[in-house]
Amino acid sequence: MITVTVNFAGAISAALICIVLCDCGSPERCAATPPAPIAGAFVAGEFQHIISYGQSLSLGERAVDRWPTDLAIPPEQDVGLMFASGVIPRGAMNALSPFADSTAPVNTDAWEIDAPGVTPLYGALFELSGLPGTRIASAAGRGSTPIAGLSKGTAPYLRLISQVATGKALSGRHYKVPAIIWIQGEADAGNLNYAAQLQQLFVDLDADVRATTGQVQTVQFFICLPKVRNIAGAQLLVAASMPNVHIACDTAEFSKSDGTHLTARGSLEAGCALGAQIRSVLPASESGPSSR
Repeated sequence: MITVTVNFAGAISAALICIVLCDCGSPERCAATPPAPIAGAFVAGEFQHIISYGQSLSLGERAVDRWPTDLAIPPEQDVGLMFASGVIPRGAMNALSPFADSTAPVNTDAWEIDAPGVTPLYGALFELSGLPGTRIASAAGRGSTPIAGLSKGTAPYLRLISQVATGKALSGRHYKVPAIIWIQGEADAGNLNYAAQLQQLFVDLDADVRATTGQVQTVQFFICLPKVRNIAGAQLLVAASMPNVHIACDTAEFSKSDGTHLTARGSLEAGCALGAQIRSVLPASESGPSSR
């Protein structure tokens, strides 16, 4: 008789990833032409702020043409706005300007990255191009940081809320934060409390963002799963238990610059998958405030 040992937790996690993601992340997700608007998803004359949060992949670390020999990034189209000091703000956030990722150095202590490139925000905004309203995008995370270092009260968390307050002040018109992108997990391998911490973080962000903007709409969270499978499984569990949390893609599906970080193309494709999911979910999420 042959005895077979099965890792049920790993098998279930892998099965969930396969079912949830389907073909998400394929190059075809980045359409040559921006998708047609979905009625009711966005409002004309409104500013919609999309924020990328998490570890280094959320900041486009090493998302360049070829690490470490070619640190350039491809040219980008006009897809929306950013703070004048950058998608990753490198100075005062006192004005808005056309969106453009940059390879310019950042404060390492504040951001914990060494080679910024294409953020997933570019692909996300590309997928939302042509829809009513104007998109603002910014990144607020910190590289090599576990979830405890990104939770309520930490410097990155306060940075995100500051970006929201500044975006509202600069927009001068109707403003809201419909979506936050979450790409994180490598620094939490083996963290058995991760799911509970992530759920609390999302509850806190939803409450604090809405208190800052005055919006009634629940903030929606869009996840691109990390390569750490136990953390990916925990993120899937959170998405299954919270109606405003959505799995958009898996970072394992995209090209890597160094085995962990995405290439410029990989970060673009991840952003496109995230943007496509944002576009498909938002109509159903506009009905009213969160009951949490």
